[in-house]
Amino acid sequence: MADHHHSQKCCSSGSSGQDERILDEQLDAAGQSLRRALKMSFSILKAIIVVLLVVFACSGIFQVQQDEKAILLQFGEIKGPVLDPGIKFAFPEPINEIIRIPVKRELSIPIDSFWYFESPQEKLRKVKSTATGPLNPLKDGYCLTRNDSLEGMAGTDYNIVHSAWTVTYKIKSPKDFFEHVYIRDRQPGEDMLEAAADTLNPLIRSLASNAIVRTMVKYTIDEAVKNDAKIAGDVKRILQDKLDQVQCGIKIGDVRASRIVWPRQVDEAFQASSKARQESERIRVEASSYKGMLLTDTGGSGAEYILEQLKQPGLSLEEQDEWVGKLSGQVQSEISEARLYRTKVVEEAKANAEYLQKILPEYRKNPELVLQKIYQDAIEQVLAGVDEKIFMQTREGLPDEIRLMLNRDPNIKKEKK
Repeated sequence: MADHHHSQKCCSSGSSGQDERILDEQLDAAGQSLRRALKMSFSILKAIIVVLLVVFACSGIFQVQQDEKAILLQFGEIKGPVLDPGIKFAFPEPINEIIRIPVKRELSIPIDSFWYFESPQEKLRKVKSTATGPLNPLKDGYCLTRNDSLEGMAGTDYNIVHSAWTVTYKIKSPKDFFEHVYIRDRQPGEDMLEAAADTLNPLIRSLASNAIVRTMVKYTIDEAVKNDAKIAGDVKRILQDKLDQVQCGIKIGDVRASRIVWPRQVDEAFQASSKARQESERIRVEASSYKGMLLTDTGGSGAEYILEQLKQPGLSLEEQDEWVGKLSGQVQSEISEARLYRTKVVEEAKANAEYLQKILPEYRKNPELVLQKIYQDAIEQVLAGVDEKIFMQTREGLPDEIRLMLNRDPNIKKEKK
């Protein structure tokens, strides 16, 4: 009995040790499985983290298009210079933010504050625009042209014109544009420039109107109506200066006056005045052309310039002769004839002086005889080339009479023939 109990006890003790070994083996297997599972989990987690880091890093790569530039914001502040087109890198939001700004796109705004009032039908050109009354400053826009002095009248005269303009602009400095222009929240499909147009258009329209007023008053109504290119150029320059002063980063692309006309109320009078000016200009051009032709024919190609030089004060006789010698054409012919005549007169004067010197001694001896001889020689010289001679003798105490023979000697005419 005791042996049986002892053997049973020994068996129980052996089973318990075996169970413990089995349990230890099972625990070791579970630990190993857990370790393998944890190791695998950590490996997967590492891979996920690496993948997330790669995705995070790649999400910071972006491209700036050719028609735009970009500004990099870091926690809301501008970081670094403006980015040019190309592949760039930045940290994803909220660290960095990319502001894309179109720099090549242009927006156009009309400026019609200087145009007269038109109904919707007139604007669509369905009805001809006509003036039904005097100009109404409350409805009709206009601007003044340069004041011209009126000949024969005191004071000056200002003229009114109507004008319609178009201004195009784009972004020149993305940084100034982003810092100084209010930009509302963009709607789907809008770019930065379109969103800022609500702020920019009123500003540009106001500054352009000021520039137009300042420019137009420097030109005459004729220059304005002809739409001289210098007018739009001056408006653009003044407008750009104003925009640069407010540092809005905007560049004016083009300023164009689509229409500049005189008031409709004075159309008939203006047409007549314009026609008269054109006729006057035509006559002036013809006169100038005739003057040039006449001077060229008379004094040669450089006659006008030579005449201007001859009018200069303080010219000596030698200088005058030098300039005159440069003339050609009819002037040289006239000068040659004048010089020949001068030589002839001088020679005749010398001959007469010599003759008088010769007869001076005889004149001193008998003046009356010499004078009678001179008179007789002069009469003979005068009458030498006369075909018919009529002598009238005076009789003392009787009136002088002249009798003309109507039937003259027919041989005289035959001799003439």
